[in-house]
Amino acid sequence: MKLGVNSYIVKEISGKGFSLDELQVDFVELGFDDSGIIKNEEINWEALKNLKGIGVEFTLHAPTADGKNLPIDLGVYGKEPVKRMGKVIRIANHLGTEVIVVHGGDIGKSYTKAYVNTLRHLRKLKPIAEDHGVKLVVENLFEGRIGALPHELLPFVSEGFELCFDIGHAFLTSMNSGLKMDEFNVLFPYATHLHIHDNNGSRDEHRPLGEGMIGFSYASRVVELTKAERAVLEIRRYSGKGSIISNVSFFRNMPDENFSKIEKAEGGSEA
Repeated sequence: MKLGVNSYIVKEISGKGFSLDELQVDFVELGFDDSGIIKNEEINWEALKNLKGIGVEFTLHAPTADGKNLPIDLGVYGKEPVKRMGKVIRIANHLGTEVIVVHGGDIGKSYTKAYVNTLRHLRKLKPIAEDHGVKLVVENLFEGRIGALPHELLPFVSEGFELCFDIGHAFLTSMNSGLKMDEFNVLFPYATHLHIHDNNGSRDEHRPLGEGMIGFSYASRVVELTKAERAVLEIRRYSGKGSIISNVSFFRNMPDENFSKIEKAEGGSEA
């Protein structure tokens, strides 16, 4: 498994956080609000050139509906979401990126329309991405967006999509709905990408493990059960450098094959 971080905490990209030399990760997941790769809703080729010079592998996190730069809501009808995702795919191809993480659409006034639109757009985008040597992985979310509940994502699997399992989002859904955490295990065989972060069960805080209620044990179980290809420490709030480095070290010290022999995740909303 390759270990990465999101671009928000990479000093060479966002100007915040820590240097790649300090982080010692295998790749960076680029966020569109952190990296300057979109300017006035157009591709910033100069920024892309600079990123290629950093000398690290990238994955991309596609813009979300509330993003500042090139917002994309797959839940709305029309050609615009696919057009905007086309730019994201071009960027991924230029950077030699293999993976783009995508969100389901915002639910808005109609769950049914948001779900159908999300599925329709992703069906159109899948062959476009594949033609550019990129795969789209669909992320589980939380209240208000398509993909909060495990069963919502299985139809995307049947369409040939792989999944990004987000530990923090699953925990929020569990705490807010009463759904047991082991209900998410049905997604694990299809999860090739992980987002790892902590929270206190009420807000999507994106903290390092150990600064919320999820902790290291559940994250270890997820790594063991999914056999994911990549894991991103997706952190936006943290107490200090030590908490970030301790998270990196924890996963670096897991066995390279099977990662751990921790028992299968069981139980309810306690992660």
